[in-house]
Amino acid sequence: MRTTRQERRRTLQRSAEARVPPAMRGPVALSILPALVLFALFFLVPLGVLAVTTFARWDGVDFAFTGWDNYDRLLSDPVFWKSVRNTLFYCAASMLIQVPLGVAVGMTLALRMPGWTVFRTVIFIPFVISGAAYALVFSMFYNPSYGLLNNLLGPVTGGTRDWLFDSGTARWAVAGTFVFIIGFVVVAVMAEVAAIPAELLEAAEADGASLVQRQLFIVLPLLRNIIGTVILVRLLVDIGMFDLVYILTAGGPNDATTTLALYAYRSYLHGQWGYANAVGSVILLLGATLIVTVRRVFRIGERAL
Repeated sequence: MRTTRQERRRTLQRSAEARVPPAMRGPVALSILPALVLFALFFLVPLGVLAVTTFARWDGVDFAFTGWDNYDRLLSDPVFWKSVRNTLFYCAASMLIQVPLGVAVGMTLALRMPGWTVFRTVIFIPFVISGAAYALVFSMFYNPSYGLLNNLLGPVTGGTRDWLFDSGTARWAVAGTFVFIIGFVVVAVMAEVAAIPAELLEAAEADGASLVQRQLFIVLPLLRNIIGTVILVRLLVDIGMFDLVYILTAGGPNDATTTLALYAYRSYLHGQWGYANAVGSVILLLGATLIVTVRRVFRIGERAL
């Protein structure tokens, strides 16, 4: 009979208490006190300030409660809704292009074909480059006058295009700067594939399963946890996307690439700290929703075997 979640929690609590002798509980509690203080100082206190100031008009000095005014303004501001759509667009680009591409490449390199270590290194290098440097490189790549993209496509299209400041292509151009940075996904998938018991694949091969069948029906289902984890990591990064967009387009043209983080930053620059914190609370709520959703869909933490 399956135990309930509460029973499992009580079992874990009893086992944890059994592992710590009574005489050591005081020193153990004292040893984690600095971590608790830091957690409260750098997480709970800022979170409390955020929660309070979202209901106020605050510029860093003057403070006055205004109730739900900041949120009413959010809901009626078309730029806010543009920033929500753009943020979700970048999240979708990661989930539908970056992660599947990284999983496919990771599963392929995990077969350890000749030269796989070189390919893994080359693929991982863009991941360790700072976002600011990467944005500067792509700003030159997309440049309408001397950019490589226009030089390559010019003979085909018969002209040049300002990819980053054309409202029809700006979002796609920004997404194109990060969806192919798959090094993190590739390395995570390769590590997970290495942990799959070889006996499973050997048994399937003995039963006549081809390489493609083994990859699709054995390896891929066993990657459920790591796929969910990398999707979650990428979504949380994309929700707070700022530096890449700020350097490439500063949110233009006509807010076609503005993200929630950039929208909040503009409010801070104009001294509207309470309103900016209201935007920050939306980012936190969106992040929490995605965390719960992805964990449930991919059943992260449950055994795949």
